[in-house]
Amino acid sequence: MSYSTPAPYDPADQHGALAQRSTPAPTSGAATNTKAIVALPLAFSFSLLGLIFGILALREIGRTREGGKGFALTAVIIGALNLLLLLLFLGTFAAGMASMAQQMQGVSGL
Repeated sequence: MSYSTPAPYDPADQHGALAQRSTPAPTSGAATNTKAIVALPLAFSFSLLGLIFGILALREIGRTREGGKGFALTAVIIGALNLLLLLLFLGTFAAGMASMAQQMQGVSGL
């Protein structure tokens, strides 16, 4: 019976392909604008601040070519929608309170 000699150990063959697959994909060299990052959570909790920060971030991104345009644009849209809903709610609430006040005056005038 004859045994063949095993192939010499080559770490590149064993782990090289695995190491290449586990390396992260290259990212863009542009840094993300800080105001854009801050604007997104603010748009959910403080709509007006999120809207303002988003607009400021979009202006800066246009000037400096930083990343984060998607964050800023999303913050502007969400902030504007939340602000619009808040104003609609406050208007409806004020109209309801005015209607109740008129009804109360009618009841007390009897």
